[in-house]
Amino acid sequence: MEPAKENGNNMMTKLLKLTGLLAVVAVIIIVVGYFTLPPDYESLAFPGGKSFAFTICDDTDLSTVDNVKPMYDLLHQLGLRTTKTVWVLPTNDTTNWANRGETLSDSAYAAFVLELKAKGFEIGYHGSRGGNSRRDETIQALSQFRDLLGEYPRVYVNHSMNAENLYWGADKLSIWPIRTLYELYMDDEDFFGNDPESEYFWGDIAAEHLDYVVSFSFFETNMAKVNPYMPYHDPEKPYVKYWFHTAEGRDMEAFNELLSPTNLDRLEQEGGVCIVYTHLAYGFVKDGMVDSVTQVRLRDLASRNGWFVPTSEILDYLRSQPPDGEKLPYRQRLYLELRWMWEKLWHGSS
Repeated sequence: MEPAKENGNNMMTKLLKLTGLLAVVAVIIIVVGYFTLPPDYESLAFPGGKSFAFTICDDTDLSTVDNVKPMYDLLHQLGLRTTKTVWVLPTNDTTNWANRGETLSDSAYAAFVLELKAKGFEIGYHGSRGGNSRRDETIQALSQFRDLLGEYPRVYVNHSMNAENLYWGADKLSIWPIRTLYELYMDDEDFFGNDPESEYFWGDIAAEHLDYVVSFSFFETNMAKVNPYMPYHDPEKPYVKYWFHTAEGRDMEAFNELLSPTNLDRLEQEGGVCIVYTHLAYGFVKDGMVDSVTQVRLRDLASRNGWFVPTSEILDYLRSQPPDGEKLPYRQRLYLELRWMWEKLWHGSS
């Protein structure tokens, strides 16, 4: 064969291989793109003709009467009824700074929490304490919660690295390639709240008494747009009745950014649902005063036509609306886990 002709054939073969490779890549991109597109979303209608729903799910880390009461006074003044989680027992591990804060074992704090409940705020559960709790301690804490507040909590948020956390760490994830990626690059801790063989197991207690548990937090204002099936049940995680998502607003700066006028405009236009996950003890109050930007953001929010009720009230209402969240479609599960994993890799732990 002539050299020029042979070179031409080799070039053609390489071109065909490259074309085939590009075709395969294109197909992969199309398939992955299809399965990671945001779900179809339609605006919701809310009680009383309200345009959107908004609440806060406050993680109790570092919380004291002094550093959160001014925030709750402002929320009450503005007619914003939200959810505050609590610990029941004193911490057994002060080496972790996130374990610090007052609990229902502190009489002044307990009185403050009861006052919040009387004003229409919801009291949720952040675990027995800051620090690990065995099954018997969890049962004790939930009994004390019920005795003080007159009912069991409906909303639960896992705490940090507590061994008894439910479906935490890699157990959040169901799709094995994403779970494997998480195990390789993210937290490698094990959690045992859903393990019947562990002394930290309390999944059956949770299934009996709790209604709603936070799964993923997203850098998005409208959680109904992220997952129209929220709240949803996951048969692979039977100890949780219903899962829900939160908008990431972990500290004052993130919270203020989340509640920007632009984001609130979009939330109102979309007829959406915003359940903000935050720590109201993280810098919102200084010298007894609420941050000035936070005040402006909350006053803007309160001036809008929003439905401002606690977390479980919003989730109860969403359960009464289509689509049915009893079964999460595979495509929706894939979208949620891929989006959450991407955001975690991009933004870091939340």
